[in-house]
Amino acid sequence: MSGTYSLLCYTRKPTKREEANNEDIAYSMHLALRSHIDGAWTPLNENYGILFAAGVPAASVPASARRACTAARRLGPDHYDAPRRPSPAVGCDAVMPDVDIVLKSLKDPYLFRLRDGRFAVAATRTARGGGSDGSESSAFLLAVSRDLTSYDQLGLVRLDTVAGVNRPAVRYDERTDRYVIRWRDDEGRALMALVDDILNTVGRTVAVTGADRDAARDLPDPQADGAAAYPGIPDAVPGNVITVSEVEAARLIERFGRIYNTGASAPACSLLSSLRGEQAREAVRWLADTRAYLTYSDGSTATRAVDWDAEELERLAQDAESGRLAPGQERTVRGRVRQQVYPVPFAVERADPSVFAWTFNGEPMFLFIATEDADGNCVDPRGGRTHMPLRVADTIEGLSDAAGGREREIDLLRRGDRNAEGREMTGCFWAPELHVIAGRLSILFMPCFDGGPTNPDGTANERAGKPDMWTGRCHIMQLKQDGDGRDLDPRDPANWTVPEPILGPEGEILNPVQRISLDMTVIGDSGRWYYAWQQVGSVWIASFDPQRPARLTSRPRQIVVPEFAWDNLIAEGPNAVVHDGRIFLIYSGSSVGIDYTTGLVTAPADRGADLTDPEAWTKLDYPLQKSGLYNGEWQLGTGHGMWSHDEDGNLIYVFHNAEYEGGRYGGRDAQVRRVHWSAEGMPVLDIETREELDPAYADITMEITVA
Repeated sequence: MSGTYSLLCYTRKPTKREEANNEDIAYSMHLALRSHIDGAWTPLNENYGILFAAGVPAASVPASARRACTAARRLGPDHYDAPRRPSPAVGCDAVMPDVDIVLKSLKDPYLFRLRDGRFAVAATRTARGGGSDGSESSAFLLAVSRDLTSYDQLGLVRLDTVAGVNRPAVRYDERTDRYVIRWRDDEGRALMALVDDILNTVGRTVAVTGADRDAARDLPDPQADGAAAYPGIPDAVPGNVITVSEVEAARLIERFGRIYNTGASAPACSLLSSLRGEQAREAVRWLADTRAYLTYSDGSTATRAVDWDAEELERLAQDAESGRLAPGQERTVRGRVRQQVYPVPFAVERADPSVFAWTFNGEPMFLFIATEDADGNCVDPRGGRTHMPLRVADTIEGLSDAAGGREREIDLLRRGDRNAEGREMTGCFWAPELHVIAGRLSILFMPCFDGGPTNPDGTANERAGKPDMWTGRCHIMQLKQDGDGRDLDPRDPANWTVPEPILGPEGEILNPVQRISLDMTVIGDSGRWYYAWQQVGSVWIASFDPQRPARLTSRPRQIVVPEFAWDNLIAEGPNAVVHDGRIFLIYSGSSVGIDYTTGLVTAPADRGADLTDPEAWTKLDYPLQKSGLYNGEWQLGTGHGMWSHDEDGNLIYVFHNAEYEGGRYGGRDAQVRRVHWSAEGMPVLDIETREELDPAYADITMEITVA
């Protein structure tokens, strides 16, 4: 790359959910770069939103309850927000989505530079879905960013008018060292205001200078500069274009562009001529473990196992053990980079999947467990035949439907089994996850029970006498061990303990607000153990003692709140992995269906951080994974994933997507992909088969020098 680049900010005209472009996605700021070679515009992030308006906590919510609202941390009282009674969650120092926090959208984004060179965005804030929320009568939203990969939303800039603030634009005037704010009122008149520091305007009212003859020239005009001017960007509603440097463009491409394989090689190896017999053969066997070194377009790298030519290795071993190798000789062994492409779908009607690499008394094996989701009914599927399906195989592919995994499923639990309290578990068995806790293979999951005649508020319960998901609570069951501490066979249901409900420090239920708690996972850091799970539509966390895993040792605290329209009022399914000194906690939002997405929060690892503190976590502004094309086919509603590892030690991501055909939703299917780490250290969950390994680089050679 060379020189400067043109960068367009825009929203999109909403089309349909099947194209990952409903109102929640379209009404956000998108970005596109213009090629300096051929002038073509390329949308970033697959034409998906990058800046979403933060939800607004109600004025009645105290600071102690909104600490997990990290995107809204700078937002002050909203003068356009109708008074609301706080939810019961506030009493637990938390907020309830859609009650204590209201989701927002934006339109007409305008990108500009601050005095110090940073980026800023002025936009019209709207109600979720693009309708009026009242603020556009006199204010606009202001956000700042260092590099356009993350944003600090400062809040609303209020102008001394009620005549409308449409298509706001801001420009720093070097000549006067002031910021010029321009907009049109509801009558189409161009108005302006002048401020010394745009960042200090948030929270106070800015005087309107008056009409401006030059404003019409500077303000973007959608009629004159419509989507037709930006071919290659479907449904674009243009904002404005600014110039960015080569370095800034490279940063955007690194984060929001496609990453692809640019080469593969094997390291040079050596073999001692002095080795003989079995020692020589062992040295050649070590050479067979040599991995390929892969390079990528963003500067990132990866390694993969190689299937080296067995005949060539055998000839080398024979020559080595018999002493026919002399110093200085060079030998070449051909190989092919190993790339396992898993069946799609991997497991039909298996949602919230967990794949776990485990060693059973020295025997490596892979286990697969998931939520039964026949035809989208995960409460009492298949006419009430609720069960917990477990699959076991020597390879990950062996767990798949295509390899007979479904036929070999074992039901660890069935409807009617009782928990440690003696209660009959009649439904759900949701989101089972496999973990090792204090050396014991464990399953965390949520069963539910038959509903009572009335709900807690006294109203009639429509699920009375039937499995009621609102009765569900996080449980744990663990694999038994014999007297010598050896694990019993996990394929025998009798070898598992009776499921116990996980309770608070004083023996109380986890969720006093709504009863239901689910999607529990384990995080270990700096010698402390934590559970993270979903309740009240958000992610909560607490510490526990692995020697007593059914009881928390700290009070549950809310750490992730759905604050953006793409979250769609829910944050659930947390799962964590540690990479390069950071904890990557994925979670899912936008409720079950074809809009499901995967979000990300991160925290420092192995530094003694208090993971129960929301301020320890940094949230990504946009989904890490979303609906889109993968290997040329649409995958909708991707989410509720789990990190795991394949046979070669590569990190994989196991998740589900929605069955959707002809406008009909039919449940969720499990999928398996490998994870790529970008040059900046971000996990890439949608690297396609050819992007991961270009077939042109699959065949490689290993050069061996005899020493």
